[in-house]
Amino acid sequence: MVDLKLLVIGLLLWIPISATTQESGEPGPDQWDLNRCLEYALDNNIQLNKSRLAYTTAEANVLQAKGQRLPNLNASVTQSGDNRRGENAEGWDFSYGGSASINSGITLYSGGAINADISRSNLAKEAALLTVDITEMDISMSVVQAYLNVLYAHENLKYYKEVSGLSLKQLERTQRLLEAGSVSRRDLIDMEAQLASDNYSVVTATNTLTQRTTDLKQLLEIPVEEEFEVFVPQEEVSVIMEPLSDRMDVFEATLRNRPDVQYSALQKDIAEMDLRSARAAYLPTLSASASMGTDYRDLSSYSYGSQLSDNWNQRISLSLSIPIFNRLSTKSNVARSKINIEQADLTLTNTRNKLLQEVERIYEETYAGQQRYLAAMAQKKASEESYNLAIEQYNLGMLNSIELLQTRNNWLNANRELIQARYNSLLYKKILDYYMGVPLVM
Repeated sequence: MVDLKLLVIGLLLWIPISATTQESGEPGPDQWDLNRCLEYALDNNIQLNKSRLAYTTAEANVLQAKGQRLPNLNASVTQSGDNRRGENAEGWDFSYGGSASINSGITLYSGGAINADISRSNLAKEAALLTVDITEMDISMSVVQAYLNVLYAHENLKYYKEVSGLSLKQLERTQRLLEAGSVSRRDLIDMEAQLASDNYSVVTATNTLTQRTTDLKQLLEIPVEEEFEVFVPQEEVSVIMEPLSDRMDVFEATLRNRPDVQYSALQKDIAEMDLRSARAAYLPTLSASASMGTDYRDLSSYSYGSQLSDNWNQRISLSLSIPIFNRLSTKSNVARSKINIEQADLTLTNTRNKLLQEVERIYEETYAGQQRYLAAMAQKKASEESYNLAIEQYNLGMLNSIELLQTRNNWLNANRELIQARYNSLLYKKILDYYMGVPLVM
């Protein structure tokens, strides 16, 4: 008889789990497909929102830099009291008074420092925007990889459940063959052991799917108290086997679409603006100022109104500041700025080289993945035919259980390899396309 415990375990493992499919092929209201995952990540990711706030700060810095060209305007009102000895030195006299004034100043020339500061702020704003783009791309790729990991884990689980079901049927068939005297007791024990092993694989695959789903949920930064169910397409995820673009075309498209190189180039431009600002300290600064005001004292013999009118004054002035010696501070700043330019240039070269190396690696992985997928399909077809033939021979008593299980394991390995090759090829193709500017869609 079939072991009742193994039969119950085999049936229980066919119960569906949280990552489910829709008969219509469309996600349900509570399910997360790739588009929903990407939209949520781009709206709620903390690091991405920090980058956006940094861009807003950069915009404020541009406004502040432009404000240096404008004159300032300040008003002041002062009320004071004095307590001093009188002229006869026999007592103390207390008096009070006040003043009011308005003053303004503007920098007419600063050696180009203001213009350099404005240019630098604009470049920093562009760099902040590129940082947002880089963060969005990195997050998007992480979400795609995590989502495909869930689909891969789900297909693995589905596969192992099917294998477990086949093992259960094979065990039942072996039991009937044993009763008919066609196989030995050893064959039945081998089949029971195989079913137990397959059921263990189902449990392992179930745990893997749970972990991959949790990884995706945590990547999206969804609160732990919220339910999370991944939409799994009903149809098999397809692999695009179209020929890859020319390698040089891929490199050029990547350099156009990835913001990494543009960001490094802006950092070099910012360093050059810093050098202009540092050199501006060698030049004189010309500024203008104007003020007007009045004051009064209570000890005056004139009335309050007369004092304000009579004491009214206006002043305008030009100031020229010429740097002569500032203890080598300007020279040191200029030298550091030149070093920063060289460092930024090296960083730009390094960023470009690393990006192209990464694209070259992805390109090779994509091509190899396609070839591996084609080979895995052929391997699966051959192993499946061999396994079906082995089953027929086993049922006729021409093979024992060990020979059947060996052929079966070859078939299982070919199926596992095909699943892995399909998702590996799909992932690298998605990454390569995204580097070239193709939108992420499933």
